[in-house]
Amino acid sequence: MKIDTVVLLLCLSVTRAQGDLTGGPENDTKNSLGEPQTGGSVSDGAILNELRALRDMVVAQKVELTNMEARMTASQGQGEELKREVVDQRVQLSVTQTQLQFYKDQLLFYKYQLSITQSHVEEMRRDNAAQAADLVTLKARLTASEGEVKDLHTENSALEARLSLSERHVEELKAENAAQAADLVTLKARLTASEGEVKDLHTENSALETRLSLSERHVEELKAENEALEARLSLIERHVEELKAENEGRPKVAFSTGLTNSRTVGPFKTETPLVYSKVFTNIGNAYSPVTGVFTAPVRGVYYIRFTAMDSRVSGSMGIVMYKNDLQIMFNYANNDSNHRYVVNAVTLELEQGDMIMMRLPSGRYLYDDSSNYNTFSGFLLFPM
Repeated sequence: MKIDTVVLLLCLSVTRAQGDLTGGPENDTKNSLGEPQTGGSVSDGAILNELRALRDMVVAQKVELTNMEARMTASQGQGEELKREVVDQRVQLSVTQTQLQFYKDQLLFYKYQLSITQSHVEEMRRDNAAQAADLVTLKARLTASEGEVKDLHTENSALEARLSLSERHVEELKAENAAQAADLVTLKARLTASEGEVKDLHTENSALETRLSLSERHVEELKAENEALEARLSLIERHVEELKAENEGRPKVAFSTGLTNSRTVGPFKTETPLVYSKVFTNIGNAYSPVTGVFTAPVRGVYYIRFTAMDSRVSGSMGIVMYKNDLQIMFNYANNDSNHRYVVNAVTLELEQGDMIMMRLPSGRYLYDDSSNYNTFSGFLLFPM
């Protein structure tokens, strides 16, 4: 918003400065010898050029800063997304480690049960061996102990059933342990892959942090450069305001006139003042359409210009410029064509009250109509 305001003020300053510098209708002049002269202020034009250049630089810096802010915002969004992915991977790794510990504890529990079952089997084997020895002894006592033999057969059947159940249980535990071992291999592979991904994410995050740091330094440099440009622009704006205030205090004088619409002017027996009755511009009212005289309202340097034309084949034309009673220049043309033109201009240092007028020499001709072939104009270049 601040840069937009600066650009708007800069454009307004350039427009007003251009308006102040184009006060007169003509800039190129000629002296009495026909050599070109240049009026105006060179320093004003240089200031305008510098203002335009600074305006373009501020706009370019604004665009570049906007692009850098967009890029930094995108980089920050990517960084936040990567951080969330890293957090999710860490949570998943923690869950995986918890499940792995659970399976390890369960495996230890099964191993413990298997050890107890094996102890029972060994114990039963020892019991069976003792019973076999007892059977040898009991065979000798079989006749007397049929009831005991029957009980022992019943007990052996029960023991066999329990042994078969224990063996099936052991087989189931073996199968379950094999499945858990396969699961452990899979979990180890997944854990290794997760650790590799986490390492890659750390590397990528480091690269993003480096790029973000570079972007932040670049933004800081652009901010410092913009502050310097704003300081220079403020200084130039103050200079422009001072020039505008100075120009506003200067008097504004300019006039432009045409001779007549009555076509033929002259010849006269004596030198006759020319009254330019068609007034196009008369800023400062220094030209009198009654007397045809321009009177300098202030002391300064003035640019005065005239044009003259005659269309008759016979006769000759001519015109004279006077400053007060002093002849400044006399211009004429011979009858060598249908239309004869005379154009000249002069830069004069005038005191306040000095009068400039045009006169038609005796025996000379002029021709004018709505095309304004004959003009008399001038303006103040600068006061003194």
